[in-house]
Amino acid sequence: MFVAPLSLPSAATRAKPIAHSAWAARSPIPWLAGWLLAGLVAVAFIPALRGGSTFGATVPFWLVVAPAVDLAWLARARIGAATSRLLRRMLQRTPGQARRLTVRAKR
Repeated sequence: MFVAPLSLPSAATRAKPIAHSAWAARSPIPWLAGWLLAGLVAVAFIPALRGGSTFGATVPFWLVVAPAVDLAWLARARIGAATSRLLRRMLQRTPGQARRLTVRAKR
């Protein structure tokens, strides 16, 4: 059972696009990196935040894992490119292949 009609709204009733403000255009990466760093410090130096019977593992998750996952998601293109470059280099040089050394003649 559908509550809303399946047809698209007319052009007159569609919402106008929201103009991006300077705040929305900023990158969240510095905030997430700060959150991750503060969470790591807090979990490292405050033993009660490491989890237990009261909070379980939710506090360490929200202080450390969540910002790390967000940073990895935002940097997924760079991580993928770096991984493919690394794999390409590893496959080009097989373990049995020796490096060629050039000997310079003394003058």
